[in-house]
Amino acid sequence: MKMFAFLPVLLFVLVLGPAAESLAVGISIDAGLTPPQGRWILRTQVRSMSRTAPEGTADAGMDRLMVPLVVVYGLRPQLTLGVRQIIDWRTMTMMGNENKQSGFSDIYVFAKYKILRINTRSYTLGIAPLLGVEAPTGSSGISNEFWSINTGLYFSGRSGGWGADLTLGYRFSGVADVPADDPDPGNELGLNLALAKQIPVGKSGRSALAPVLEISWKNTASDKAAGIETPNSGESVFTLAPGVKYTRGDLIIEGLVRFPVSQDQKGMQMEIGNMYLLGVRHMF
Repeated sequence: MKMFAFLPVLLFVLVLGPAAESLAVGISIDAGLTPPQGRWILRTQVRSMSRTAPEGTADAGMDRLMVPLVVVYGLRPQLTLGVRQIIDWRTMTMMGNENKQSGFSDIYVFAKYKILRINTRSYTLGIAPLLGVEAPTGSSGISNEFWSINTGLYFSGRSGGWGADLTLGYRFSGVADVPADDPDPGNELGLNLALAKQIPVGKSGRSALAPVLEISWKNTASDKAAGIETPNSGESVFTLAPGVKYTRGDLIIEGLVRFPVSQDQKGMQMEIGNMYLLGVRHMF
């Protein structure tokens, strides 16, 4: 009887628990190389991801389709401004029943400042910190309903067709307007390394194909209520993501598959599944 009474609670935690994907979103090549002054970058992706209940627990899961729309502008030679809006579709299942939600996510605005750019015949190096704010403007059931601040430090290096990007990000979740009855959301620390090799395509010199490998780690702290960690919150995930990037002039087409190598879910939570990404970006 105790197990029967506990089952609805377990299902509620597994299905309706948070499924934020704010860090390690895929294809981080050129993270530290900001666009020239007066140039625009338009970028969009289709991301398909899922979460499932651990084996041996309740029959529950979440399928999520996201289409982020990103606009970036080189305001100054060192300063880049950007805005991101995501269209989000979620399908949550519980014992064969489906609950669907869709709408716009919270709007995200950010600034990236180039503190170092070295161009030589043998290598290129760029370093750029980032500061971003996420405002609770999203649709009901999609919005986090609180303000968050993202900080990051981006390193990009190029030499002889090889490229490497290292991204360190920290998210201060719920810095304002957290609903009174909700716990304070846990902050996120993310580390992402991307490696790529440019392979020229054709004789024009304007096209290249680049295999990409991303190695990512993300740790989300547990939520807290009155300074005490709440159960069934927080996670640590290590993922690999092989992919490919095709470049032709100012147009880039990119795709990858991200899969978890290891993950530690604190308490009874849905585990992260594979993520599939297909995107395009163009600089004007």
